Amino acid sequence: MKKLIFAFLVILPISAQANDTMDRIVKDGTIRCGYVSFEPGMRKDPATGKFSGYDYDVMQAVANRLDVKATYPVETGWGTFTADLQSKKFDMLCDGDWVNPKIAKFALFSRPLHFEAIYLIVRADDKRFDKDLAAVNDAKIKMVALDGDNPVFIAKTDFPKTKIMELPDMTDLSQTLVDVETGKADVTIVDKYTFGTYNDHNPGKLKIVQPDHPIRIYPTSFVFTPDDYLLRDAVNAALDELILDGTLSRINKKYSKYPGVYMDAQVPVKR
Repeated sequence: MKKLIFAFLVILPISAQANDTMDRIVKDGTIRCGYVSFEPGMRKDPATGKFSGYDYDVMQAVANRLDVKATYPVETGWGTFTADLQSKKFDMLCDGDWVNPKIAKFALFSRPLHFEAIYLIVRADDKRFDKDLAAVNDAKIKMVALDGDNPVFIAKTDFPKTKIMELPDMTDLSQTLVDVETGKADVTIVDKYTFGTYNDHNPGKLKIVQPDHPIRIYPTSFVFTPDDYLLRDAVNAALDELILDGTLSRINKKYSKYPGVYMDAQVPVKR
């Protein structure tokens, strides 16, 4: 039986695109990254052109383990990156994306860099949802989110009656919090880092509803075209090393400005 399985695997065809992408990466020594600008994931300094952020640090470590260079030629958006991947504007999305089954129909995800909880956010004096998150599911309630971002899918699943106000996908995520504070919307859904940063500059204006009960906990992963599984597996091999030697945990701590922002991808034994 083992010989038969091995024979089947040997003759299984590898897509031309998978070979083409890896052949070019090996030949050029570069991975072309698409990126979405957001804190603390990826930022480009307009004055110097230098990149920084959590996802940048992780991708630089991945590239180092693969003995290639990561370049960042294309800025994309959460609602457009799958189309940009398919048109080969870049080799992979080098920002961590919250894994979503709807996106998985069109793309491959790496193993998680970490896990991230997201929460319902309202004005500080709004008590309508304190005891029951299901109360958001009302046609009178307006939720604001970025076009194509996961909170839109969450709302359609958990709160189908809620009116969704979608902002252009390249909008800074903090604008959703501005819209809640100013009354344009009743609720939004963001991670602890985004909320914490906004709260630092606008203390007492907004609050997390039921902070012990996140709306979702997402694995956060890099993204590839469906054909680029050779590249995905190479990145996974690098991530395995970074998880097991503690590098990812150290990067997580570097950017965990607020408690519980990032949850480590687990290793099988304590080091």
